[in-house]
Amino acid sequence: MQIKAVLCDLDGTLIDSIPLIMKSDKDAIQKFGFKVSNQRLRELSQLHSRDIAYYLMDSTRSVFDIYKFIEYRRSVFVKLLKKHKARKLWFKDSKDFIKEVSCILPMAVITGSRHKFVETVFDKKTFSCLKFIITSDDVAHKKPDIEPLEKAIKLLGLKNKDVIFIGDSEQDALMCQRLGVKFVAKIGGISTENQLRRYNPVFVAKTFSEIKRFIALLS
Repeated sequence: MQIKAVLCDLDGTLIDSIPLIMKSDKDAIQKFGFKVSNQRLRELSQLHSRDIAYYLMDSTRSVFDIYKFIEYRRSVFVKLLKKHKARKLWFKDSKDFIKEVSCILPMAVITGSRHKFVETVFDKKTFSCLKFIITSDDVAHKKPDIEPLEKAIKLLGLKNKDVIFIGDSEQDALMCQRLGVKFVAKIGGISTENQLRRYNPVFVAKTFSEIKRFIALLS
């Protein structure tokens, strides 16, 4: 098995933004009069605001203004970003991983976040190491749909078998499974190790140092 490029998720994989995402989701859910368990909250936090709103509507057979829900959830998230400073959310070994691996193989990021958020997270030096970043603004269908991953592979001019994707969620794993792309599970994000192992990842790791050694064997 040999690879020609590395693709990577952002939230929960490169940056520690999951607590902020879960906090904004919880606040929005409670603001609109609903309650969910912590386990359900973790599951919902893998979804986009619109899908969370639809889940609440469908599961409770209630109706509310979906646009107000989305806007409120977004406003809470923005406030949390300002409080915690977006550029300090990076896991301690993430930037070094990007810098070192991008010297060996082309690297790109696929995220369910929007351009506006990505711009607040990346510094110019780290961004310059990447071929590109595909955000939710760049596609019609977000993860776990195959569109973002398919688009990235086409931009690189490669085939599905030529890349690996590193992610922390079942959404990442399912996207890879649907397109037949090798999935590397990084533990410590939104999904548990047991949840990620259900998708038969080619490698499971807790740190980027482990993933870097694995990539060295494939390149």
